[in-house]
Amino acid sequence: MSSFESYGAEVSFSLDPDTARLLVTACGEYRMTLEHLSVAAGKLSWVGGFGTLESGRALQVKFEEKAVGGPDALVDVLASHIAVVEAMQAQFQACIDNALDQESSNVSTLRSIDQPN
Repeated sequence: MSSFESYGAEVSFSLDPDTARLLVTACGEYRMTLEHLSVAAGKLSWVGGFGTLESGRALQVKFEEKAVGGPDALVDVLASHIAVVEAMQAQFQACIDNALDQESSNVSTLRSIDQPN
């Protein structure tokens, strides 16, 4: 329940189909960016240059796990962001589809009305 509903206010959401199309496109572009970042982050599963000391090895493992395999690893965070963007894109596309369906229904209804001669 939203904070508006708790006060008895009616909550509605509408989205202009042209705006929805722009948002679908933006989501697709953002998803591609996140996917590229995820691929780049996956390449960080091995990093070098920390030397042979135990402290250097521990730091290396820490950085590797920040990218892949550790808790809250970057690839996992990016995957969750990609899932959210895909859900948003699907919702915006549903707005477009609903608007087109409604428009088609309206056209059919108007065509079925008998016009006086």
